[in-house]
Amino acid sequence: MAENAVYRGERVTIRHLVRADVDQMASWPRFHEVELQWANLDLTFTSEREAYFDRGRTTAHRHRFVILDERGVIIGTIGLRNLDYLAGEGTLGIIIRADTVGRGYGTDAVETILGYAFDVLDLRRVLLDVAEDNERARHVYDKLGFTPTGEHLGPRNTIYVDMVLERNEYYRRWRSKAKQSTVRPESARR
Repeated sequence: MAENAVYRGERVTIRHLVRADVDQMASWPRFHEVELQWANLDLTFTSEREAYFDRGRTTAHRHRFVILDERGVIIGTIGLRNLDYLAGEGTLGIIIRADTVGRGYGTDAVETILGYAFDVLDLRRVLLDVAEDNERARHVYDKLGFTPTGEHLGPRNTIYVDMVLERNEYYRRWRSKAKQSTVRPESARR
């Protein structure tokens, strides 16, 4: 895995999270919607930022990226956790800044990381869970080909829908769109 590689979507770029990114994320606007309170990052103090970075940094079983918009501004994080190379699967997670939600960045970032998951990591399936009442995210996942596999009860008695996208379904839907540039690493510009 090239730590300095970047992956480009149609509008976004993803690159591995570095410690300085967390300092920028500390000033993100907050979500006001009750169902999105979990996405508000508590990064007021240096100790909180250090802990967030240590918990989320890229390891052998977790690849964490920041999402950059067309201007190079960090607008979210996305990653694959619980990577199990023998089973060929990982679990997708994403947070988009409150003031950039609804502009297509999340969809583009998910498409980009799916290319990374299937073409670079050679996974067979990508899993995720999404709050049942998060209709905006559910719409994106449905549109990208994820299918529900079950439900579970999460924090605050929230019902989460478990979903999966199999590699063959991804290729059937998305490779015909000629998204080859999505998974080609480029040298990170500093």
